[in-house]
Amino acid sequence: MRPGFVLLILFCVASQSVNAEQRRRIFFLESLSPVTPAAVRTIEAFKQRLREKTTENFDIYVDYMELVRFPSQAHADRTAQYLAGKYSEVAPDLVVALGRAAVPFMAKYRDAIAPNVPTIMASVPLHDIKTSGLHDVYWIGTEYNFSKTLDLARRLQPNARDIAVVGGGSRYDQQWLENARSELHAYVDQYKIKYIAGLPYEETLAEVSQLPKDSIVLMSFFFVDGSGQPRASPEVAERVAMASPAPVYSPISTNLGRGIVGGYLDSWEDEGAAAADVAFEILSGRIPPGQSTPEHMFRVDERQIKRWNLSSARLPPGADVQFHQFDMWEQYRWQILGIIAVLLLQTAIITGLIFERRRRLRAERELYQRLLEITHLNRTAVAGALSASIAHELNQPLAAIQSYADAAILYVKASPPNLAKVEEILGNIRKDDQRAADIIRHFRGLVKRRDAIEMQEFDLNDIIVDTMQVVGPEALKKGVQLKVHNPNGPLPVRGDHIQLQQVFMNLAMNGIDAMDNCNDGHRLMSIKIALMEEDEVEVSIADSGAGIPPDKLNMIFDAFYTTKDHGTGLGLSIARTIIETFRGRIWAENRPTGGAVFRLILPLSRDVPA
Repeated sequence: MRPGFVLLILFCVASQSVNAEQRRRIFFLESLSPVTPAAVRTIEAFKQRLREKTTENFDIYVDYMELVRFPSQAHADRTAQYLAGKYSEVAPDLVVALGRAAVPFMAKYRDAIAPNVPTIMASVPLHDIKTSGLHDVYWIGTEYNFSKTLDLARRLQPNARDIAVVGGGSRYDQQWLENARSELHAYVDQYKIKYIAGLPYEETLAEVSQLPKDSIVLMSFFFVDGSGQPRASPEVAERVAMASPAPVYSPISTNLGRGIVGGYLDSWEDEGAAAADVAFEILSGRIPPGQSTPEHMFRVDERQIKRWNLSSARLPPGADVQFHQFDMWEQYRWQILGIIAVLLLQTAIITGLIFERRRRLRAERELYQRLLEITHLNRTAVAGALSASIAHELNQPLAAIQSYADAAILYVKASPPNLAKVEEILGNIRKDDQRAADIIRHFRGLVKRRDAIEMQEFDLNDIIVDTMQVVGPEALKKGVQLKVHNPNGPLPVRGDHIQLQQVFMNLAMNGIDAMDNCNDGHRLMSIKIALMEEDEVEVSIADSGAGIPPDKLNMIFDAFYTTKDHGTGLGLSIARTIIETFRGRIWAENRPTGGAVFRLILPLSRDVPA
């Protein structure tokens, strides 16, 4: 670098430091159009890196010279004249020119548009740097290497024998194709190389579509087709990749992600960052190296590797694999593990609940059977206690039948036989026989073992009548007066007839036992049945005994609690269980006049007329 240029940079920096309030200006000269992705990405990366390196704010301007779409000398002259006038009004502190097409332009017009202004030439092929003729500029070089891109293709397609190179028809496009021919000349003995260039756009795509399936397709720049129509090079690369029956490669980083498999590439972002590093050194008064080159590497699109069923194992070591397509496991690994953990936990909980439910059902069945056995034992015990009274009660109809039979024999032997009297006696025998049969039937019902609750609808009055037939002889034996008060009409309830009878029998027997110490004539028991509101019926069994100690009222329904010397403590507990099974309630109270009263409420199974 010439000493005069160094002194110029130092002078510019010193003069600018005098007026610290004035914002310094950076002018970009993009050789192509505003829609070129390369320019957009490079300039944005430049701005971002400059913000990272300094807090100083700069005025950054961008001019798009359109040197490819308008390649004439007249356009270049007009552009140079415009820029010279613009820069004379607002002097730049730094000029950054982008692209290969800017090299000959700056070589011819630099002294006219930006004399003595530090200049960076970015995104320029290394070959053009050597032949540019430009001096006292800083270079950010790049390498559009077709041969190394072909090396990648050869790794992935070792059996390919055809190479097709696709490019545009402009002079700028032809420059790149000449570079490709020069680099690929070493392979002419190994491959059949075909150049599809200078054709109209649709013909280019048609030619590509007819290539052999095992071809290697290399995509060059394509800014103008053979008919002179301007094209966006990345969009053309995308259409070529869609039309091609074989994988497409390119040394141009803008084409990555647009359908090509990959290539030997740098990145526009790296070039912009490298230019910003040089710019920062210049604007800080330091002298950077005259040339730098961003890192290049093999970069591939994983989607295209999968599309063409190419082997990732054949990629060069250290290749940058982009556009990685995560499978479900890679993308949602922790969510899937979390879901699996939740499902396993739920499965364990559900399994445990099912196990516990089975255990509970088994326990309920066992408890149900134990309850039936206990209720049966309780009925058997009551029947045993009543057996003497029942036997005494049964003797009466049997003795009457014997007397009636003797009398009938006498009337039959009379001359003439008194048949009217015999007929009357036979009727009495039938009545006493039915009475004895009823006593035996009720007794058998008490002692019969049952394996299930028999739900049925019946009249509650019938249970009271049956209960009185069983306990009546015992009450008579012990001098207890029984009074039953029930409303007229049926009282339909739903439950097990024998079990409800057992409840009333237990309550009645408890009341009879509670009056053992009462004086004769004061042993009274009343059974009252009353309709309640909301379709319920209440039954109360009251006695005139000593009552229940107040502190024991809440304990008498507990299992095995008893105040009798000969009691089991199960009668009232069983009674409560039976009543609650049939959706009823039972409790005990002390009467103000002495004695106790047991009350129970059962739901009616259907409406009873008022």
